[in-house]
Amino acid sequence: MSLSEEKINYPIEILNYEKKIYDQRQLIEISRALNSTLDYKYLINAVIDVCLAQVQTLSAALFLSPEQDASYLELVPDFKGFDLLNLLEFYKISLESNLIELLKKTNKAYIINELETISELSNEKELQILKELGAHLVIPMKAKGNIIGIIALGEKITGEEYTNSEKEFLVDLASLGAIAVDNARLYERATVDMMTGLKNHAYFQSRLKEEREKALKRGTNLYLMLTDIDKFKNFNDTYGHQAGDEVLKAVAKVLNSLAKSPFFAARYGGEEFCLVMPGVQNDEEALEIGEKFRSGVEDMIVYHEGLELKVTSSAGIAKFDPK
Repeated sequence: MSLSEEKINYPIEILNYEKKIYDQRQLIEISRALNSTLDYKYLINAVIDVCLAQVQTLSAALFLSPEQDASYLELVPDFKGFDLLNLLEFYKISLESNLIELLKKTNKAYIINELETISELSNEKELQILKELGAHLVIPMKAKGNIIGIIALGEKITGEEYTNSEKEFLVDLASLGAIAVDNARLYERATVDMMTGLKNHAYFQSRLKEEREKALKRGTNLYLMLTDIDKFKNFNDTYGHQAGDEVLKAVAKVLNSLAKSPFFAARYGGEEFCLVMPGVQNDEEALEIGEKFRSGVEDMIVYHEGLELKVTSSAGIAKFDPK
């Protein structure tokens, strides 16, 4: 290499190193942000938003497994920029597909056109599903040696192709996101009542103490609603425990519809539920929420083995006044 060539290439090498340093700093900051919370739904949106912020595209989506032992990944509803041509249930990726095996083995980001040239994938249903979605780039989310999800990105708004450095950055980003999402999912499973999907009793006790401390510091009221299903034992004796389980799920759904942040709902035990209501201003507002729950349960119909079943619920509201 001549001296003149060395002078030309040297600044480019420096720029490349600076770009790598910048990317690593970005990843450190992103990792800190993603691992600062165990809120599963928040993390899903955070991963999508970070992808949109880092590359020039307006479309991003996640495929994640719906439950621990699921044999497939499904499209998470909180996608951005894609227009679905089929029902949400259509967009499922088998964890036993050749596509997942390839992503697991290589841990690389692939352009859809690249995947189409691979003979084992050319006619695979999973690839057609991604194409139908409008995905242009597919990135594996790998944690603990397994693919726990896929990030699908649309085309860049500039019309240019994703560069190798962008792909490498996105794979690193996806790995950080996968670890954070996996940890959040484990935490959620440990704190959620599997029957109803509400928070469990242990979580309720811990969060209630936290909210009480916040109320003390801020000098604000804290309201708590406790409720149970009327004559639930008689209901179970009459219609059976499977029907009772359906009622518990339906009542929990009504309660959860009222649990907008910063509220949270939990299963206290059996047919007893609770709703913690930080930020409620006065007794009238708290009572109005209680009445919405009571009337919502009264209006619901549970269908079980050809029967239309109805229940009622009683509720009481307590107030913590720090003054």
